[in-house]
Amino acid sequence: MEEMTTPTITPSGTTPPKGRGCFFYGCIISLVFVFVIGTTFVLVMGHYIKLWNAKIAEYTDTQPMALPHEEMPAEELKALKDRLSAFSQALDAGSNAPPLVLTGRDLNGLLNDAFSSGTAQMKTFQNGLHVGVGGDRIEGQVSLRADKILRVPFIHTEGRYLNGAVAFKAMLTNQQLSVFIDALEVKGKPLPDELMSHLRQVNFTQGMQNNPSNAAAISRFETIQIKDGKIVITPKKPEAQ
Repeated sequence: MEEMTTPTITPSGTTPPKGRGCFFYGCIISLVFVFVIGTTFVLVMGHYIKLWNAKIAEYTDTQPMALPHEEMPAEELKALKDRLSAFSQALDAGSNAPPLVLTGRDLNGLLNDAFSSGTAQMKTFQNGLHVGVGGDRIEGQVSLRADKILRVPFIHTEGRYLNGAVAFKAMLTNQQLSVFIDALEVKGKPLPDELMSHLRQVNFTQGMQNNPSNAAAISRFETIQIKDGKIVITPKKPEAQ
């Protein structure tokens, strides 16, 4: 005898419920993956944001650093610009121009004039930089609002100031201008030796000299020296250009 089976009885007008297919479970698995990946991303980003904020707190201050302020009178600034113009015209004319000598006061006068009359971006640096020439180095001090330099969501730069000092050595030999960092301090702390050893090997004008117009301008000078607290720019002799 054949075994009899009991038919499934459903209420009138209805159909038996269907089992959940692969598409349904695929959606659930995808949502789980999205949740896991999203949570991981948030945790990783939170970790790096904490690291960034910790470094910003370590290397910035809540108050700006007082910088020396040298106000160059308008007459003195005009005389300086006239001297630069005369030097440039002598180079253009191919005449035997004497060396151009610049002091730290000259550099600050030119910087302050450029910042005050420049774009809004340049005015950000007004009163935040000071340059001096000591011995055989160009020495600079900086005190700038960190949020003017770096503004990223969740990175706490508001109300923080980047206060530091840097010293450069510069020279021009064989038509190659070299500018190297000699010392660097941030918040009164020197950078670690392993980082400074790398920075001291970087020529910060290397890329600039790849520009043909910059290279042509530099080629007009015989030497650029920093000595006795002054920058001395000696042009090439007319017959050597």
